[in-house]
Amino acid sequence: MPRGVKKENLPTKTCIVCNRPFTWRKKWEKVWDEVTTCSKSCNRKRKEKNRLLNRDGDSSNSATDDPFVALSNSLCGSENEEQLIMSSICDDVQALEVTNIADSIIQEDETSEKADDLPTSESSTTDAVTDAKLKRKAEKKRKKAERRAQREGKGDPTAGQKKCTLCSKSVNLFIRCTYDKSGEWGMVCGKCWNDVSGGVGDGDDAHPHYRYGGLWKNRRAQQA
Repeated sequence: MPRGVKKENLPTKTCIVCNRPFTWRKKWEKVWDEVTTCSKSCNRKRKEKNRLLNRDGDSSNSATDDPFVALSNSLCGSENEEQLIMSSICDDVQALEVTNIADSIIQEDETSEKADDLPTSESSTTDAVTDAKLKRKAEKKRKKAERRAQREGKGDPTAGQKKCTLCSKSVNLFIRCTYDKSGEWGMVCGKCWNDVSGGVGDGDDAHPHYRYGGLWKNRRAQQA
């Protein structure tokens, strides 16, 4: 669109084929002065009319009283018609290719012009993506603030704690061990560990099912 010109004030022309008015378009920006038809259909009709006029003009100019020339023209007429048909097809194919290229350029221009004015569906999708990013960012900030508070001793004192397998008490330090004949591993607190191991790190004869498996420490526990 010409700069500073509203849509209702765009320049117009009258099609030489259908005699209907048509308005300036983006794809005609550089060749507006040469544009004479309003559509591809009218452009094809104009070309066909010009070809017929040219063929009639050539046939009238080549008319002669010489019988040998007339015989030659009659013999070659079919070949000339085939050549004209092939030429017409080639012209139509070339015109179609040029039109397709121009249409693709127009679509790219319209896409770039509408980048700042998205449809409602695309805008809502963009808003949803933006909201999801903001939520993830806020969650990261919350977790970071929580870790900082834990380090400073101002956070939740129960954050990160687990429950003892035997007494269900929440503590920050567990001993991983087996404590019965099933041989299943459990996490027990210090008080329960004394009961299942006899207070001996590797166990004793009085607790044959005990087996030590390491320590677990709450890394989120508040620092003193």
